[in-house]
Amino acid sequence: MTHKIKFVKPLDNYIISVVFQNGVEKEYDMKKLFPVFPQLCAFATNPGLFEQVQVDAGGYGISWNDELDLEAEEIWEEGIETGNKQETGVIYLLGENLAKAREVAGMTQKQVAEETGIYQADISKIERGLANPSVSTLQRLAEGMGMKLKIEFVQEEQS
Repeated sequence: MTHKIKFVKPLDNYIISVVFQNGVEKEYDMKKLFPVFPQLCAFATNPGLFEQVQVDAGGYGISWNDELDLEAEEIWEEGIETGNKQETGVIYLLGENLAKAREVAGMTQKQVAEETGIYQADISKIERGLANPSVSTLQRLAEGMGMKLKIEFVQEEQS
């Protein structure tokens, strides 16, 4: 299973807090990579760089710049779960469904962006559950992937 990142936040002492699309939050200590990857010493020599961390397009990793990045799977495997679980609501499910539909269509975010005129960064935000797209935007995405948009209401399950 591929784990995608929804949100990243720098903490003190070179620790990052990462929330994955499934709602799981993990903390990852970047210091353990310093001996392995000397380029990470840039955090110490360039004040403020560590705080510039951001989620890569698609949520497959995080990065600070072109030379400094980390894959989502590394954080998932080696990060420490905090016990906090973020709510994954309808916006998350919408994003997950868009990502699956795009994969079924055999298209990258960039290709969908070219077909629809919607910025790749916006498609990434939708897929990570960080944006609330309009129905017309969803329609454009569906058409750009050669698909039909279907929205339905279903009865809630009784417990």
